[in-house]
Amino acid sequence: MTGQIALLLRVFILLPLAGLAAALPFVTFDKAAGLLTIDLNAASLAIAVLLYGLLSGGTFAWSRWVKGAGGKT
Repeated sequence: MTGQIALLLRVFILLPLAGLAAALPFVTFDKAAGLLTIDLNAASLAIAVLLYGLLSGGTFAWSRWVKGAGGKT
């Protein structure tokens, strides 16, 4: 079961987050000033896309996971 949880975390959380971070570079580091800046508008958009994917677009995947764990969908 531990391997399945790690797979689910990778596929449904870490990989989409990495894709969003690459597509929307909302965290930047200014080497000259030594500042780490976060664009809150882009970050909020990334969070919204992630939530939409987890809650609506990923319903088929969640139902397969629940059924595989012995639940009913």
